[in-house]
Amino acid sequence: MRKQAWAVPVLIAVALTATACSKATGYTTGSGAGGAYGSSTPDSGMSASSGAMGGGEVQTAALKVERTTAGMVLAGSKGLTLYYYTKDKPGSGTSVCTGGCATAWPPLRAPVKAPAGVKLPGKIGMITRADGTRQVTINGYPIYYYAEDMAPGQVKGNGEGGTWHVIKVTMSSGASGNTGRYGY
Repeated sequence: MRKQAWAVPVLIAVALTATACSKATGYTTGSGAGGAYGSSTPDSGMSASSGAMGGGEVQTAALKVERTTAGMVLAGSKGLTLYYYTKDKPGSGTSVCTGGCATAWPPLRAPVKAPAGVKLPGKIGMITRADGTRQVTINGYPIYYYAEDMAPGQVKGNGEGGTWHVIKVTMSSGASGNTGRYGY
C-alpha cells in the first residue's frame, strides 16, 4: 500500500508537466505578406507561443531534403534551398554576410529540427548576429537562403560569385526513411 501512495502524486506531476510542455511547444503556423518570404525570413517556419517557457516567441524550422538540378540538397521547412558562404569562417561565431548581403541571403533562424534519420556534415549549432538574430550553423558555417529562390527545388544561388554553395545530400541506397550523407 505504501508504494501506491506515492504513485498518484507522481502521475499527477507527470501529467501536469506533459500538459505544460505541450502548451509551451504548441506550434502555430506564422503568416506574413511579401512574396515567398513573408515579413521575416523565409521558412522561419512555425512559431511557438510563449507559455511556461517564458520569453517571446520561439521560431523553428523543420529541415528537409529536396531534389534539385544540383542534386539532393538540404532545404528549409517549405522546401527552399539552403546555402553556405565560403567567406564565412567556420566556427568563428560570426557571419560576414550583413546589410545588403543579408537581404539577398537571409539567415536561417535558429532553432531548427534536422530531418529524421539524416546524417549532417557536422553538428547543428547557432550564432547570434549583431542584430540579435540567432542563426543556424552546420559544421560551424552559418546557413542562409537565397532571396531569388521562390519555390522548392530552385538553386539560383548555387555557385553565385564562386562563394555560395548548396549543401548537397547523397541518399543511401537501401536506407529506411530519410537517411543520407551531407557534404559541402
